[in-house]
Amino acid sequence: MSTSLEHEKPVVEPAGSSRPARRALPVLVGVVLAPVLLVLGGIAFTTGSAPPPAGPPPEVGVGQVQVAGDQAAMVVALEDRVERLPADDAAWASLGIAYLAQARTTADPTFYDRAEAALAQSLQVRPEDNADALAGQGALANARHDFAGGRDLAESAIAVDPYDSTARGVLADSQLELGEYDAALITLQEMVDLRPGVPSFTRISYSFELRGETDQARDLLERALEQSSNPADIAFCLFHLGRLSADAGDHAAAMARYDQGLDLDPDNVELLAGRAAAQAALGQDDAAVATYADVVQRLPQPVYLVEYAELLDSLGRTDEADEQLAVADTVRILFDAAGVVPDVEVALHEADHGDPVRALVVAEANAATRRSVQVEDALAWALHSNGRDAEALVHAEAAAALGTRNALWDYHRGMIQLELGLPDEARASLEQALATNPEFSRLHAPLARQALAQLAAP
Repeated sequence: MSTSLEHEKPVVEPAGSSRPARRALPVLVGVVLAPVLLVLGGIAFTTGSAPPPAGPPPEVGVGQVQVAGDQAAMVVALEDRVERLPADDAAWASLGIAYLAQARTTADPTFYDRAEAALAQSLQVRPEDNADALAGQGALANARHDFAGGRDLAESAIAVDPYDSTARGVLADSQLELGEYDAALITLQEMVDLRPGVPSFTRISYSFELRGETDQARDLLERALEQSSNPADIAFCLFHLGRLSADAGDHAAAMARYDQGLDLDPDNVELLAGRAAAQAALGQDDAAVATYADVVQRLPQPVYLVEYAELLDSLGRTDEADEQLAVADTVRILFDAAGVVPDVEVALHEADHGDPVRALVVAEANAATRRSVQVEDALAWALHSNGRDAEALVHAEAAAALGTRNALWDYHRGMIQLELGLPDEARASLEQALATNPEFSRLHAPLARQALAQLAAP
């Protein structure tokens, strides 16, 4: 069967299949590489609709070398290989990608510079026809939130090797972050035609999720799970299945998915963070605090630190909450120093917990280079935090243009409408937020309920 791309709500089918495909995990695989999971938007912060992929890759193959085990062992083996064989361009490219994976799983931004150097060395050894290194540079640009640069580098890799499905994954990641949704669907169709499997299916699932097709997205992830054969892929699929349940307000189902993944991979911090969020949403506060403390000790990513801080603050432990927010600010400064462009989550963080002026600066800088629905929401909330609600509403409505089901975005729109004196519209937006996910935020869900109570008051 040939593949087809339908109009506005396409169903992408891998060649030879009668079933629709799914969403994709950011991975980069070269001819000498087994899957290495990379990040859609880097480490510094993650969006509510697209958290980073989970888990270390099972192995990286370089030439005749197969390195099994964790990423640290992988890096050591690759470093040893390039020291012995400095003209091995494929090994240098693999090392750069392994450094990117280390950056994500350790929250250590110095790995970005190491990845940059290794990929540059690969291109120095083989300056022509080096698709793996170009795709790796594209993934690095994406991780640093230079999505236009990531797109250009991925396109260069595809020009070198038109059959490189994984470079198309990097390209699709860039296009989705840039708000080029129709182009991303075409890229993903090409990717699944070239290599149907977990990387292409999970990316397609995410594309459907952004369009509000959550049942389709879940089905695609289930199919990706069926095809997963290694712990990293299985954990990735289970995490995102859990997240889909959590985003729909079914936190018990989400917990079951996270626990299933942790039974398989007890050291997976992303699954552990999912468990902490589910515990908090289910009112298991003591357990959630203990789990979040474990999470941020293992991996102090700002997104986890902020979630932990908001939980502590909701429990009246404001001094401890402030400590976590201070750590998040410190980590963000380190990422800034490593060349990571502040992403929309920085704008949201500043609007909620920091400096509204900086929130707007960051949001406007993002909007100047890309117009994704995530950027539209962040810009709306940053404008609201600066009292510019008429402008904010335009962007809040733009954030809803794809039909994404996101309780936080609905809440943002509702609070902006409330400030503008639009009670009916505000009530509809806030009710929609709480109907989608009654416990979407320890900080904002109570405020949504308070606002609705005020609207209902005579």
